[in-house]
Amino acid sequence: MLSFIKDIELPFKIPIPDKTIKIAVTGLSRSGKTVFLTSFLNQLIANDKLPYLNEKLKQPFVARLLPPDSVYVRFDYYSKLKAFRLKEPKWPKATKSVSKTTLQLEFKSEYAFLKNKIVNIELIDYPGEWLLDLSMLEQDFEQWSEYMISLAKEDKRYSYAREWLDFADSIELYKKNENEFQQEQLHDHYSEYLKRLHYHGFSFVQPGRFLEPGDMRDDPLLVFAPLPAPKGEVEEGSIYDIFKRKYELYIQEVVNRLYLEHFESFDTQIILIDLLKTLEYGYGVFEDMHLSFKNILKSFTYGSNNFLTRFFNPEINQVIFAATKADHIPISQHAQYKKLVEEMIWDLKRELDVKHIDTEVTIFAAVKSTRDVKAKIDGKEVDCIRGIVEGEKEFSTHFPGVLPKNYMDKEFWDNSSYHFTKFKPISFPLRDLNAVEHIRMDKLIYSILKDRV
Repeated sequence: MLSFIKDIELPFKIPIPDKTIKIAVTGLSRSGKTVFLTSFLNQLIANDKLPYLNEKLKQPFVARLLPPDSVYVRFDYYSKLKAFRLKEPKWPKATKSVSKTTLQLEFKSEYAFLKNKIVNIELIDYPGEWLLDLSMLEQDFEQWSEYMISLAKEDKRYSYAREWLDFADSIELYKKNENEFQQEQLHDHYSEYLKRLHYHGFSFVQPGRFLEPGDMRDDPLLVFAPLPAPKGEVEEGSIYDIFKRKYELYIQEVVNRLYLEHFESFDTQIILIDLLKTLEYGYGVFEDMHLSFKNILKSFTYGSNNFLTRFFNPEINQVIFAATKADHIPISQHAQYKKLVEEMIWDLKRELDVKHIDTEVTIFAAVKSTRDVKAKIDGKEVDCIRGIVEGEKEFSTHFPGVLPKNYMDKEFWDNSSYHFTKFKPISFPLRDLNAVEHIRMDKLIYSILKDRV
């Protein structure tokens, strides 16, 4: 009866306050942050492949990228888009520093006398390797060294760490030592250990800058390593003394300052998970990835007792755990894929739930590079995926295997034949009016916007 109110025109529009949603896009190396951000922007700007989002919101909108501000490096959306639009599309290079981009959504007002609603989405991307340094803020050099050495001596890591540990035992660490070459050797042995871990699928490596130095490449501040605790006096000018002072400076000047500048407040944290890596490398890598997420999450404020509250007061009220690369698995196994994600983070999710943080678990593919097909193997029809493998030019069909029932499935780990093929991306449409094919990006975007627009 009162629908005529919507059509009332006034000589001016009544303003509606703008709203800003701040999103921290976090995830470990190779989890797909760059691809996710590119697709996220592409989907909302084109808005032609988001049926679930539009059905739920029921509010027409247009999206536009805002100019960069002077503080942050802007996420280079257009260069990433260019890589995807090549005749032979390429996966874009990962970001090497903290970047930020702001996408403005303008929603059509339901009433003619009201201005359109403006919602700004601020997306901050943080290199996965650097993210792991957060937990170092609560450890002094001796505590951190003890933790790193205890991890290195575990069976799953020891073979990679032996060279570094043996070298540390062979030199004088606690008496005055001006041999800079020895210091560099010790650092190099530790760095090589981290690189070996990374190559074999391990996630929890500290300091992250040793793998991805960014603008600190060749900086002498990074020449340090964990060392065994001294049993006696430590002389000034000893390797232990020098490394301890460098560690403290690194925490103060790099880790602490960087997080104060970039992690002041967020509404939502999206944690991207490369679950395929754990299935490819084994149970030890699964445990290691869980350890990484545990260290990342405890470093943000989801409750009043977190140690970072003395620095700032983030307002994260939503955490989304999202496993990427769902296009590498036939749709018939997607439900099991999600169950494995839930198994990995169940204890982390429970802690957040207790603190009244809204949590969600999902699986998705920011870019759908394969399609589901049926194929016969040994006379039996099975669900497969079809795409173009990196290094090839023609489509081919692949059977990745069957996902385990759970991560304690000993038979799976003993006889695992699960194989992940690296596929080329599909080309993004050449016009901004069209978005790339995806899996569940519309549901993920709705999860972010649902209570805020």
